[in-house]
Amino acid sequence: MMGIEALILIPFLLKFRTLDAASKWMCYYIISSVVFASGSAITANMGINNMWLFSLMNFLQFGILSCFYWTVIKHPTAKMIITYLPVLVLMLCIADFLKFEGIQHYNSISAGLKSAIIIAYGVIFFLQLLTDKELVENAIYINTLPVFWYNSGIFIYFCSSFLFSISFNLIQALEPEATRWSKVSTVISISYIVAIITMFLLYIGLTKTKRLGYADN
Repeated sequence: MMGIEALILIPFLLKFRTLDAASKWMCYYIISSVVFASGSAITANMGINNMWLFSLMNFLQFGILSCFYWTVIKHPTAKMIITYLPVLVLMLCIADFLKFEGIQHYNSISAGLKSAIIIAYGVIFFLQLLTDKELVENAIYINTLPVFWYNSGIFIYFCSSFLFSISFNLIQALEPEATRWSKVSTVISISYIVAIITMFLLYIGLTKTKRLGYADN
């Protein structure tokens, strides 16, 4: 998976100075994925429990995606919620990390909540695209917009991530040891397949960007 992410990251970096704010946040998201995939692989090879790294990764990526959706969503109330919601989510993450599920386990409560929130952001943005009068008046098809493809990739991935988050600890707790690893492997494999699809959708979004000269921001 890390190889696919690194491969998709290259064209984002090559075009970085010409990207708009939304595309740059997608670039940051992919960078975070590569960094944490590398960290997870290193700690796993060293025999170190890396569940704490997954918790950190989940929150950092939630913050990056919150910035992305704050950039692309126009509704003022939604933007205000996106501004303050990460603070509340951080409090839950800390409680989950230190008290509820602990540092040695996958924090499914906070991870599931973050996935659900990102899914909600994605739905809001899809509805915005479908009702945007400016797009209709200018006869602009939503599938020509980079943000449509970015949102599609993120939405698909977090739908899968939500199912992974709420089922991972449940499978480990309830399944007999003989069948546990088989079911966990199945869930992880599905998540990896969806993640690969997501990376390709993000790349399609990048190809929809137009070269407008060097950006100042």
